[in-house]
Amino acid sequence: MCAIAGCISLAHAPDCRELLAAMRHRGPDEARQVVDGPLAIGAARLAIVDAEHGAQPMQDAKSGIAVVFNGEITNAAELRDKLSRRGHRFRGRCDTEVVLAAFVAWGEAAAARLAGMFAIAVRFPDRLLLVRDRHGIKPLAFHCEVRADRFLFASEARAIAAVLPRPPGLDVTTLADFSVLGTPVDGATFFEDITELRPGHMMAVTLRGGLRVGPQRALADPPGTAVLPALAMVDEREADERFEAALIAAVRRHLLADTEIVVSLSGGLDSAVLALVVAELTGRPPRTFTVADDADHPDPVAAQTLARSLGGAHDFLAVSFEAFVAAIPATLRAVELPDLAAGPLFALLCRRIGASARCCLNGEGADELMGGYAAYRTPERSLAVIEAALRRVTRVGHAPREGVLTRIEALRAAATTGGLRDALLARDRADPLERGHLQPVDRLSMAASVEMRVPYLDDDLVDLLTTLPPSMVVGPAGTSGKAILRRFAVRRYGKRARAIVTRPKLMMPEAARGHLNRFRSLCERAIPDRALRSSEFGGLFDDKSDFVLFEMFRRQVFAKGELSDIQEVTAEMAGRPEAALAAL
Repeated sequence: MCAIAGCISLAHAPDCRELLAAMRHRGPDEARQVVDGPLAIGAARLAIVDAEHGAQPMQDAKSGIAVVFNGEITNAAELRDKLSRRGHRFRGRCDTEVVLAAFVAWGEAAAARLAGMFAIAVRFPDRLLLVRDRHGIKPLAFHCEVRADRFLFASEARAIAAVLPRPPGLDVTTLADFSVLGTPVDGATFFEDITELRPGHMMAVTLRGGLRVGPQRALADPPGTAVLPALAMVDEREADERFEAALIAAVRRHLLADTEIVVSLSGGLDSAVLALVVAELTGRPPRTFTVADDADHPDPVAAQTLARSLGGAHDFLAVSFEAFVAAIPATLRAVELPDLAAGPLFALLCRRIGASARCCLNGEGADELMGGYAAYRTPERSLAVIEAALRRVTRVGHAPREGVLTRIEALRAAATTGGLRDALLARDRADPLERGHLQPVDRLSMAASVEMRVPYLDDDLVDLLTTLPPSMVVGPAGTSGKAILRRFAVRRYGKRARAIVTRPKLMMPEAARGHLNRFRSLCERAIPDRALRSSEFGGLFDDKSDFVLFEMFRRQVFAKGELSDIQEVTAEMAGRPEAALAAL
């Protein structure tokens, strides 16, 4: 696990050390680059597997091919066997060596053979190849200056923004997209001229005869993940058996490490199942970590009960309102979004985990794959919220990307045929999962030098769940969702899991609900209506706290720390410094 970066420069000596320096939180163990002609690639490493033999960049002496790699390859053992039979000799156990050998043996076709979470840069003699995993678990951003013959890539967009001679401005169209759908779309970032490589895609940049950036090309499905079409006709018993085998295998693959693996235990079904499976597979209870704004909140109470039943060490972090507010600026910088949700709590939890562990399992992805959100129970209401946001954004003169309108049209069409719930499921497995969940989880955990693994997004498990009929996976319309996971938990773990299975779903933001409500109330009292009316962006927000967060984000990310904390921002916006500061 690490940060990766690179620079192509046809006019000056390439150097990516400044990019790496901006991301050392992702890789505190070592940072190195290699330079070959106009291309420099580098990595800042957080060693999880085979610290001795996993130094990056890694290069094949015979072919000259070199790689830098962020993530984990969950089918590395199978690929190692295949490559060994082809005559390759491995020095160690690190999956980076497997990635390098795969590209040496199979060229660009190696990308389709990889399973797991990954962002990879491969230096071939005549080109640079960027590759990203199918779900967007690991981020990868790039910037191209064709006139200057310069190309940059990095694990974080803000690292690129920090090294550009002219800092990029706010991408207003991305802000409009975000205001309508809640996330950026189509690889756009909030930074002008900095783009994310789309999940499940690769892109080549040629070096000879001038700098040319090729189109993004979709990866093929990896071997072994295809599920027979006949699964659409299986009965519930067979579906449950297949799910059980796939989930157990997924967790087993995600337990491979040379360091302790802990579990982020929210008190909900998804993380509880992970903790139960880990305890079963390893023969010992994992250390677990929980965060909330109150020790009496139902989530930490449920998490504590499960941890006690497992017999493992449990660490609960109670976050005060003052600590919550103080963590907002760093959280917004890290996630590269003007969005809060439970971000400060998760950021503080990651710091607590990072004080004693490097690798943690997390339940992200389960809700999107198995229909766990309340929105799936009232899909028409979800569409109405999006429609209202589109009207608000249009009314104040801003326009989202065509991709936003296309997505909304698809939801409207599904609503007319009674397929809105399934359409929302499909939508949420794309941009909302990647940009609204996986990227914040990655950035906040890596800010604390913690690798966060997400077993529910294992390729085989995802392929199974997206092939089975939604009604079998999610359950009947109007229910709590994740029926297949609930059946698994009760069947395999009985009484120990029943309380978790039957308790109401709260989700991570509920652990911060008290602080979020207090923050919103204070912003409502402190910020006058004229502050929104006088801003070119104020009309995009129907909640003053969201506007405060956006202004905080804009100053933190684009104004180079012009104002350093939430109190100062609120005071300036209110025009009444003493009142605003006292309120917060």
